[in-house]
Amino acid sequence: MSGETSRDLAGRHVIDRAGLRHTRFPDGPTSDGPHARMYEFLWGLLEPPRDHSVYDMSWTGTGAALVSTMDDLNRLYARLLDGRIVSRSSLAQMQRAVPVRALDGTMIEYGPGLHKVVIPGCGTFWGHDGTVRGAGTISLTRADGGRQMSVAVNLQCWKPRSTEGTPRPHPTDTALRALYDRSLRDA
Repeated sequence: MSGETSRDLAGRHVIDRAGLRHTRFPDGPTSDGPHARMYEFLWGLLEPPRDHSVYDMSWTGTGAALVSTMDDLNRLYARLLDGRIVSRSSLAQMQRAVPVRALDGTMIEYGPGLHKVVIPGCGTFWGHDGTVRGAGTISLTRADGGRQMSVAVNLQCWKPRSTEGTPRPHPTDTALRALYDRSLRDA
């Protein structure tokens, strides 16, 4: 143990090494600099949606406590996959993906810190997604670095539930699926 905080280690070994210019750990519930406002609908239980823009996310650990940009997320995964952040052997370990159950119940391929997504006809993508109160992101980079997509949303749990308690279909889901499909497929 070095006695350093995870924030210090992530800063030096990931943020600095990757050249992330707009990624930071806020001190407390507010963030200096540009950042999105964040809202939680909680499947219709919070009407109007609750504003979580001023909220200390440090309870989630280092990942969700970060504030970043889509450019920095793309830069992070491009540099990770081309070997500029971790050694090739460490990257190979991260890419040893196994089937795991995601929070939504679906099965995904996941390695230490990397989600594997195979899109027929387009290739294998690596990245990660995540949510926190009022915000969500997904960032995927094709294994050869030739295609990237990072998307952030600033409203979570937008689907109201039916009387049976299941989420109702919502146009946002259809739009996001179309965006992901178009973004990841070669033009």
